[in-house]
Amino acid sequence: MSHLVRVCYLFLFVLSTWSIGRAAPVYPDSSRRAQSVSLHLGTTGPRLFYNHALLPAHRLSVRAGVQYIAYRQPFQVAVSKESNLTLSPDFMIGVVQAGLVWRPFKRGSFFVTGGAGYTWHPNLNVVMTTDNKLDLDGIELTPEDVGTVNLGLRWHSVVGYAGLGFGRTIPRRRVGVGVELGVFYLGRPRVSLDYSGFLETTTIDEQIPRVEQNLAGYRYLPSLNVTVTYRLNRP
Repeated sequence: MSHLVRVCYLFLFVLSTWSIGRAAPVYPDSSRRAQSVSLHLGTTGPRLFYNHALLPAHRLSVRAGVQYIAYRQPFQVAVSKESNLTLSPDFMIGVVQAGLVWRPFKRGSFFVTGGAGYTWHPNLNVVMTTDNKLDLDGIELTPEDVGTVNLGLRWHSVVGYAGLGFGRTIPRRRVGVGVELGVFYLGRPRVSLDYSGFLETTTIDEQIPRVEQNLAGYRYLPSLNVTVTYRLNRP
């Protein structure tokens, strides 16, 4: 009789252990370690991001990346039939950026994102010169009279970013595509003006505060991007 009781206890112990294992399986949460890289092509230049999932089902991810675009090609603007100004721009967008991407809905690929970035070239400069005489309504100016005019706009080095779009940060398959619409907050621009020539005889420096006030609303830079994302680990 004692052997039968022992067998029954052993059977109940094995059965209870098997039931607990079936009710609460322990699997490694690989979705928290999902990673991908994203290439963004849009209006503010190409961007490259590294993405890492923070929550199961990839509802929340962190991303970090960089973007760059530059234009420094001189061009001419016609002032009259025989007069031209040469403009030499120094335009560059270079941003190191980090932020979060959140999918508020369990189904679908809609997401919102936000973050901050640092730009090492937060200014736009244009140098104006001429190689021939300028005819301004009957007033002729030689290249020496015109001299060199260097106009610059400078924003903050630390910028904010917010956006929304469609597309998974961690694709279900190896490759996913999407679209993102966002905006950078640049801060209030500051105006700088250096010149030589006829402008030295004017009071144009006194107009800079008024110009800055008129440009106060230009604190935002919109960005529209098509995204291609490659998942690094196996789906």
